[in-house]
Amino acid sequence: MRALYLSLLACAALGTPPARAEFEASLDLRLLDSDGRMTFLDGGLGKLRFDASDDGLRLGRLRLAWRGHVGGDWHANIDLSAWSVDDHNFIDVTEAWLEWRPVPRSAWRSNVKIGAFFPPVSLEHRAPGWSNPYTLASSALNTWVGEELRTIGVGYEIDHLGQQQDSAFDYGFNVAIYGWNDPAGIIVGNRGFAMHDRQTPLFGRIGTFTYGGPTQRVLFAEIDDRPGWQAGAYVKHDSGVELRALHYDNRGDPAAYSPAISDYAWRTRFDSVGLRYDGPRGTTLIAQWLGGDTAAGPGSVYFWDFEAAFGLIAQQVGPVRLAFRYDDFHTTQSSSPWPGPLGVERGDALTFNATWAVHDHVELIAEWMEVRSWFNGRYALGEEPAADERILQLAVRLTL
Repeated sequence: MRALYLSLLACAALGTPPARAEFEASLDLRLLDSDGRMTFLDGGLGKLRFDASDDGLRLGRLRLAWRGHVGGDWHANIDLSAWSVDDHNFIDVTEAWLEWRPVPRSAWRSNVKIGAFFPPVSLEHRAPGWSNPYTLASSALNTWVGEELRTIGVGYEIDHLGQQQDSAFDYGFNVAIYGWNDPAGIIVGNRGFAMHDRQTPLFGRIGTFTYGGPTQRVLFAEIDDRPGWQAGAYVKHDSGVELRALHYDNRGDPAAYSPAISDYAWRTRFDSVGLRYDGPRGTTLIAQWLGGDTAAGPGSVYFWDFEAAFGLIAQQVGPVRLAFRYDDFHTTQSSSPWPGPLGVERGDALTFNATWAVHDHVELIAEWMEVRSWFNGRYALGEEPAADERILQLAVRLTL
């Protein structure tokens, strides 16, 4: 996989005239006040990226991105991010791809992507770098997408831009075949859902808890040599209403095991459906649901069902955007080779956000979030299963 991204970088460096390239940079710094349990990144079972020991000034994200034309109808993109000085790699790749995008000659347009990119699940993440313009911490549903999923392979999308042809509807379809996502499922199975903005980098790790103790997990690896697939569709009305759906199946062989990363090929499948409305007066409404299952071990001896949903309302008031979101999530383990209770998680959350666009390149953000959860896996840490965690974040975001 590393060779794929080195080749993308080589194409970018050698094939793009400087005038045709675009560079982006952003820096997100935060002042925190959190009473969260020990964060999962340190091997705990808290739901937040920052726990009570992280109060004070912290790095939210440093992002560097490049995109450009590399000849003919081909374009390239690479995103690099830094989340913490303690990460496996201080700065790492989150997305990198080549895209064939011919100039459309009718209402139909299509493109082919080769590389690593996020599956088209989220109705929140519409800002550069797969970031969320409405809240600092994403929904539980899309936090999990950023943690465990990346389409590493080939994707094809076709759209019909009917609104350019006096029709009320745009619609489109997408399909992808991919590999290197076999470990997807271990985080939601062992830890459950969380709520934050950190994306697992392609060559990095995610610190988390498993029943062997704190561990650093590799999430992008090929174990069973079986490609996965995803397929989706959307339809958008000229009133601003958009409906989007996706089915995902990594076709993991639960019996396949990799000693190199100490993990199985998890078989992870899910469906997602979402509805979005963008009104003429700066109002945005989003409702989204995702549900599926994941299994690992010979005979799928470890098995979980998981489900998450959220509703968000955002309103633009001059230079200020206000947002409120409610989340609900749960995971249920139904099979394990070990004696004792099976893992059960239930949780919900409230998020309030105000984002003030001070300047074209400067935003000031205030966000308060409360996550209430019950997870019997916390007994393994000597903790009570119920947790009520709150965090206040004040952020400044600079973009170039």
